[in-house]
Amino acid sequence: MPAKRNNIRVFVASTVYNFEYQLQLVRELLDGYGYDVVMSAAGTLPLDSSKSNMDVCIDAVKTCDIFLGFIRPDYGSGVLDRGKESITHAEFITARGLEIPRFVLADYRVVFTRQLLKNAFFVEDHTQKRIDMSNVSLEGNGGIMDTRCIVMYNEAISDHIKPASKRTGNWVQEYVNFDQIKMHLDSQFAHPERIKALIDKGKK
Repeated sequence: MPAKRNNIRVFVASTVYNFEYQLQLVRELLDGYGYDVVMSAAGTLPLDSSKSNMDVCIDAVKTCDIFLGFIRPDYGSGVLDRGKESITHAEFITARGLEIPRFVLADYRVVFTRQLLKNAFFVEDHTQKRIDMSNVSLEGNGGIMDTRCIVMYNEAISDHIKPASKRTGNWVQEYVNFDQIKMHLDSQFAHPERIKALIDKGKK
């Protein structure tokens, strides 16, 4: 029996490469709880042929009540100018600006690489010197790990706000496989009335 629709629009932001099947399962899971899922991989974005793909995606974020984002090793496409954000990254930035309820999950490889590089150093004249991460870049390396994904992760956890006790909305759920994704999404989205309360709280 089809789920009762709750009229809550959830925008799902993620790179798609090597993640198509998991995104299909995410859409089916949320749809099963009655949510209206807006996701490029599912073809449910409202299109406008007078706009760029970037603008279509950004406009779609603005129409939604909830943001669900995945940070993966792939940075994604849609980078229009060198040094600018990908479409997925721009969707994350837009959602933060709107201050709608956000749920973010991160692939364990992103978290691992961040920790690895964060504690890395080089030796010069027998002296250990910490690596300035702002000067380290691994881009377009065949999907192994793009360090711009670490930038997205740092933004999601509000790493720039010190001390950490001042941060809000900075929970990022690490996952290894889809079972862990499903457990987290079940925990958050199984009760639409709680999600509706979060939306109403944000509007106040």
